[in-house]
Amino acid sequence: MLSSEFSDFRNLAKVSIVGHPAVGKTSMLKLLSENVIVKRYIPTQGFDLKTVKFNNMIFKLWDFGGQKSYLTYLDDYLIGSDIVIVVTDSSARNVLKSKSLIERIKNIIDKECPIIVVANKQDLCESDGRMKQQLVEDILHVKTIGLTAINPLERTKLLETINKELNQVLFRKEVKK
Repeated sequence: MLSSEFSDFRNLAKVSIVGHPAVGKTSMLKLLSENVIVKRYIPTQGFDLKTVKFNNMIFKLWDFGGQKSYLTYLDDYLIGSDIVIVVTDSSARNVLKSKSLIERIKNIIDKECPIIVVANKQDLCESDGRMKQQLVEDILHVKTIGLTAINPLERTKLLETINKELNQVLFRKEVKK
């Protein structure tokens, strides 16, 4: 039997994390679930699923593999998402590839479902020319937060952003009733 805090579906949210390979999706998943982050690239095969509790919300975090063969299943994976996070590594090439991915996602998800971009690897902006968060947002025209997913201090910032967006979604759904 589920406890009362887990039986209320209004407190449960599906958060889908998508992006192209090697942008930091799995590092971000580990950051959110407070797992040890390994600074070595191991491609996600299919998807990974974690549950995170924050404030009064329970987030079901879905990390989808970014390889082209997995992206063909986006239509199925994204159904029922309450929020979609698109991760980019903040390189010019990946930001432009993410733009077409975002357009595809918009055709799959419900109009109420927010899309947030995470301009990851912000620690590399100075050293290798990655784009700063504001430039990524200007190019993609989607709410964008900048962070470094291998930095444990970024966890609260990301959780608060997700929680804020989900609260707005829940508010809009209540108003429609």
